[in-house]
Amino acid sequence: MRYLLFTLLLLTHLAGFGQTATFTITGKLDKWTGQEIAILRYTLDNKNIADTVKIINGVIKYSGKISTPVIANLSRISNPGKEGLDNRNFFIEKGLFVFKGSDSLKTAAIKGTKLTAEYDELQHRIDPVLKRLITLKIKAVNSTQEYRKTADFATLEKEFYGLQDSIGSIRSQFIKTHPVSLVSLTTLMTMSGGQLDYKRIAPLYTALSPELKNTQTGKKLGTALNLAKRTSVGVVLPDFISSDTLGHPLKLSDVVKKGKITLVDFWASWCAPCRKENPNVVRAFKAFNDKGFNIISVSLDRDAVAWKKAIASDGMPWHHVSGLKQWDDPVAKLYGIQGIPDNFLLDSDGKVIARGLRGTALYKELEMLLN
Repeated sequence: MRYLLFTLLLLTHLAGFGQTATFTITGKLDKWTGQEIAILRYTLDNKNIADTVKIINGVIKYSGKISTPVIANLSRISNPGKEGLDNRNFFIEKGLFVFKGSDSLKTAAIKGTKLTAEYDELQHRIDPVLKRLITLKIKAVNSTQEYRKTADFATLEKEFYGLQDSIGSIRSQFIKTHPVSLVSLTTLMTMSGGQLDYKRIAPLYTALSPELKNTQTGKKLGTALNLAKRTSVGVVLPDFISSDTLGHPLKLSDVVKKGKITLVDFWASWCAPCRKENPNVVRAFKAFNDKGFNIISVSLDRDAVAWKKAIASDGMPWHHVSGLKQWDDPVAKLYGIQGIPDNFLLDSDGKVIARGLRGTALYKELEMLLN
């Protein structure tokens, strides 16, 4: 009964946004004097919007119109040397938002809508963990090569990844307990990232209300999940056919059946991180090719000359294909590739063993599988 009530409230809420609605931001930051400039940023109907907000002697006054609730960021830019560091996320929806603070947007309290209250509830749980995570990251970045070989650094890494898992758990729990909140849908989009983990995200998406799934963002995530399902661990990767460097057709299945393990590698000659990663892939190929390891690289290039030159320059003696259409490459679209480098490691049946193996991770995985 309680869930039904929340669903009816959500339907009423979303119905109110069938047409353009007005929102108003007011407030006071007591210690601000003179004129400050802030930028209100949000995305509406697939358009990125950035509006200037003038803050005179700490007084905030701004009104705008939106057609649906969206998450927004108010960022102070008239802050020499620290542009954008003082900012505040909140949900915009129909109604009045009241900022109250001393000298910072980041620490200001916001009274207004239920969505912002829910968003703040989630952030208050995450912030202490995130603060410690940032501290560890700074320490790791500034550490010496010698320190990175010590047991202390290994302990630091273990805590770092443990904190990342904790943030994921906090977000997951929030989504489960707030199945009709737009904050949950936005949070789930954040969790999805560039390489969507189907087994992790799908159950949380299933828990969302039908109304949330039917929003523009909900449909977008649903489409991404369908793509991810086709490429998740344990699934046979869909076959494809593309053109090699000579323009001849080459099928994934033809490469897979010739070895024990196959890497489907996505890259491009113009992609700096890809070129930096290539030596690791070359090292793995040389070490394990005679034990049944094959590679087929799919390039998101457009320039055939640059593509072939990069293959020769980086010393990549394996199968290469490309539609020469950059992000419109049919293979990239088939697998929902959102960023490169990216890869899929397949067994002799074409089933996905792992995804996104970079650095020494690929070598270690092959060593375990083939030795």
